[in-house]
Amino acid sequence: MDKEKFLETAKKLDSKKKGKREEQEKFQKFFERFHLLNRAYLDKETFEKAQQSIFSMAETIVNTIRYLDEEIARLRNKGRKQPFENVELAEMQKTQKRNEMLIGEFLSSAQR
Repeated sequence: MDKEKFLETAKKLDSKKKGKREEQEKFQKFFERFHLLNRAYLDKETFEKAQQSIFSMAETIVNTIRYLDEEIARLRNKGRKQPFENVELAEMQKTQKRNEMLIGEFLSSAQR
């Protein structure tokens, strides 16, 4: 997943003057979808603080994805896993796959 490309796209959207309100609302809906998908990894307080600008929402999304990447790597590298850790790893991987699809969908619609 290209996190830097996503941040650049968000920065461009944030700096646009014309149609900024529409872009903000569109990105807000995207961020809400992301939050619903990542409720277990993105707390409500962080979600609410990030809603100030498009770029702050994008940074929160990227930080959540990085956290998931690190946790997935940590659990994969752990020698002996407890049964609940296998379930947790599978859930994280499923969520990360959905995140990739969501980001890809957003990037393709933003490039149009």
